[in-house]
Amino acid sequence: MDFYASISAYYDRIFPTDAKALCFLDSRVEPGSRILDIACGTGGYSLALAERGHRVIGVDLDRAMILSARHKARDADEAPDFRVMDMLCLAETLDPGFDLIFCIGNSLVHLATDEQIGQLLSDCRGLLRPQGVLVLQIINYDRILAQGLTHLPTLRDEDLEFLRFYEVDPAGGVVIFRTELRVGREDEQRVIRNQIPLRILGEQPLRRLVRTAGFENPELFGDFEGRPFGPESLPLILSARRD
Repeated sequence: MDFYASISAYYDRIFPTDAKALCFLDSRVEPGSRILDIACGTGGYSLALAERGHRVIGVDLDRAMILSARHKARDADEAPDFRVMDMLCLAETLDPGFDLIFCIGNSLVHLATDEQIGQLLSDCRGLLRPQGVLVLQIINYDRILAQGLTHLPTLRDEDLEFLRFYEVDPAGGVVIFRTELRVGREDEQRVIRNQIPLRILGEQPLRRLVRTAGFENPELFGDFEGRPFGPESLPLILSARRD
């Protein structure tokens, strides 16, 4: 079973919509803005932004995630437009004129090469209106490499644990992201194990790709509260405005 399809039933408990991230995104735009959520998962951020009056399209490659998002949106007054879509097919499918495009949750590095990442960033610039904003969030891979980190903090919710492990393959330019989802009491626990390669993308290569795509003077943050990015930051958050 696909990596995300296998955990889609538990996705909202593993990755609940973060209020600080939501405020960070909402603060980048005016009321009633047109927003694109890339790799939207089960649609938590898309739904929350739509509830705030924005016009939102949420795209994800995983059909199970989109079906879950559509199910959650059934009773919404202003439901996002959820679509199953490869993030490398955005430019040929969507109309330009977005006020905000965001790709968070370390989703960008699911792309296999720097060339693919560069293509996505260039496509995003083309889809943004002048002065539109791009927001990206990945893990701080410079810290992963410098400190030899082999795991990320375990995520917990009542009878659920989501363990995350990193195995660095510098020659291949990837980390092998291994996960273990434990659900239920120990005596009747269900365990779902997965792994997927993620592209190693440090601060400077990301800056270079963003500049090459046509964005000037990107801002970097160490969290969604707006603290400066530094070597000890776990996330790397980038915000860039199209000219």
